Amino acid sequence: MILLDAAGKWSWRRLRALLRRPKVICTAALWALGLIGAVGGGAPRGLLQMAMAMAAAVLCDLLLRRLRRQRLAAPDGAIITGAIVGMVLAADSPLWLAPAIAAVSICSKHVIRLRHRHVFNPAAVGLLLAAAAGASESWWGDLAGLHPVYVVLLVALIYVVLWRARKFASFFAYMAAFLAICFAAGAMQSALGADAFHNPILNSTLFAAGLMASDPPTSPSRLFEQVAFGAAAASVSAAVYLAASGLLYPFIGLLAANAAYAAVRARRRVLQSAGREART
Repeated sequence: MILLDAAGKWSWRRLRALLRRPKVICTAALWALGLIGAVGGGAPRGLLQMAMAMAAAVLCDLLLRRLRRQRLAAPDGAIITGAIVGMVLAADSPLWLAPAIAAVSICSKHVIRLRHRHVFNPAAVGLLLAAAAGASESWWGDLAGLHPVYVVLLVALIYVVLWRARKFASFFAYMAAFLAICFAAGAMQSALGADAFHNPILNSTLFAAGLMASDPPTSPSRLFEQVAFGAAAASVSAAVYLAASGLLYPFIGLLAANAAYAAVRARRRVLQSAGREART
């Protein structure tokens, strides 16, 4: 009996430890969205595409870690990357496409690095390249194809992810800047500006701001930097959206903000090194 109680307590502690990890919560939220989007939208094939993309991302990540002689770790980032790729690509895409894009995304994570950290959100890199190559993207995982009431579920799951990752500031800055720019454009008789407040643009913007711009390795944790990061990503995204329409705008804006944040980190390290040398 004592052993059973000890085992139960140990299992509960492990579960609580897992639920404290932002990437575990994000993975669970993405799977919940995938199930709702696939079942409610009548596209169960999307779940297969999502699972295949996740498997390809994990295998590619583990292989590249092995080749680079890195310590093997839980590929939770690769799981999230694969899930996002599978949920953004059209559910009727060829089954080889999502795994291929997921693998390209993970390769970008291991190749484009600055001081042992990857610079760009891997999913954004892969999906932008896929769109440039002519791949079809439907964003079925953001629930835009369902009744508008489902946006409540999307926001609720995003809230849980942001709460655990502590990235509310970047999310609100992103949404405020994006919608403010589009509102101003709409006030000047821009049809695209007005469309930003309706599906599919609204849901895709929520998805990008809450589940992609909150990626811990490629986004800041300090409050002021989160606000600047979210506003910068949203400003570029809004400019691209209003200029070219389509659904590429979140990737371009996010990658631009990733590059700016990497530059800030590099400058900070240079200043810190100079300060240490001055003290010695």
